Amino acid sequence: MNYEVIIQPTAFLEIETAYRWMCDNTTPELANKWYYQFEDAIESLKKFPNRCTIAPEAKAIGREVRQLWIGKQRKYRVLFVVEEYIVAIIHVRHSHQSSIDETDEIL
Repeated sequence: MNYEVIIQPTAFLEIETAYRWMCDNTTPELANKWYYQFEDAIESLKKFPNRCTIAPEAKAIGREVRQLWIGKQRKYRVLFVVEEYIVAIIHVRHSHQSSIDETDEIL
């Protein structure tokens, strides 16, 4: 069974911001490599999203939010919720960014 993966507008902006920052502060090649890793990780959520651990912020938010780390260095994590057959990506955070809380948009 495949899940449908939806990227929420807030997460889309966070992805775009991260990619542009990498283009400006590293090299386009590294930015593209990160983006392709991100795409592969998102694609993997179509099969087994519940394999990912519950995010630490889930308890504070009061909702089952899962996390998927991107890349070998685990600098970015994808925060998402699973409802029925839909995986909704709600945030993409750098490891140095603060955790999400109940004031962040989560759906």
